[in-house]
Amino acid sequence: MRIRWSFFIAIVFGPLIPLVAYVLLFHLQLGTPTLNSAWCFDLIQKKSAAADAIKGPKLLIVSGSSGLFGISAEEIRRETGFPAVNFGVHAALGLDYILRVARKNMRASDTVLLAFEYELYESGDMIAQGANDRFIDYILARDPEFVCALPIRDYARLMMLTPGHRMRLGVGNVFARRRVLPATGFGVYNVDYISPLGDQLGCTREARPPGYAAGIGYSAGLAIGLSHDPAGFPVLREFCTWARSNGIRVLATFPNIASKPEYDRPEAEKAPRQISAFFGSIGVPVLGEAREVILPPDDFFDTCYHLLHPAAIERTRRLLVHLAPYLTPQPSGAR
Repeated sequence: MRIRWSFFIAIVFGPLIPLVAYVLLFHLQLGTPTLNSAWCFDLIQKKSAAADAIKGPKLLIVSGSSGLFGISAEEIRRETGFPAVNFGVHAALGLDYILRVARKNMRASDTVLLAFEYELYESGDMIAQGANDRFIDYILARDPEFVCALPIRDYARLMMLTPGHRMRLGVGNVFARRRVLPATGFGVYNVDYISPLGDQLGCTREARPPGYAAGIGYSAGLAIGLSHDPAGFPVLREFCTWARSNGIRVLATFPNIASKPEYDRPEAEKAPRQISAFFGSIGVPVLGEAREVILPPDDFFDTCYHLLHPAAIERTRRLLVHLAPYLTPQPSGAR
């Protein structure tokens, strides 16, 4: 009987063809913009330009959107004369990635104020933990260098985590050469509503979306406490070590959040204690108390972390009681 070697070759190599094609298409669509990533990308670009324009010591407020909507760099500069940039971005990017992006805008003698949401303390390596769709869309569309620098195991994991619809969108944008428009038409989620110092504007009672109260949920991290060993703590420890070695002062504070009955229970004291103890163990001052920034729900715009602009000004003034004494330029090379 004549052996057909092509049959065995097909059995061995046939399954590899779709896999190789998928890997090639995945790599091909890296860096192809998507509409959903436009707002966050424009946000980071505008804030990075604002930070780069300040040549001397500055304050950089680093957070998810609680800081974007809740702390006013303009008010800090107005009250203290100290240059400040609000580097609050989308919390869906995760703690590690937000710090990576913000780190590029820090120089010796800067001061960094960390004001992360409670959920972000549980966020470490986004790819290892199982990244959300928004993070995946962003890094594929806007940060191909980050993706290509991943270890092979993480790169492969990212390919497996990428939803099929996102692959089709990315590849379609490559071959159709679709023009990705700026992120307009989403109310205040438009870079035109970002001030020259990175603050979110336009969050007035009149602009508040109908049924806003339904979107103001609550934070389980605050209500019941963080896990025993939060994944974000090692990420923060590494960042603070890097900052200290580069002459950058790090401060921390609690996020503004809409009041809920759950936060009046004894369990709600756990997360603030965990956060304060962690930062205390690495020599980072924590400004204020968590209860100072648990605010009435009517002060919020559309989520439990997004303040109305007038409420953000008041929240910032209360923060300045604790922050202002630190806003003096550090000597070059200070540790």
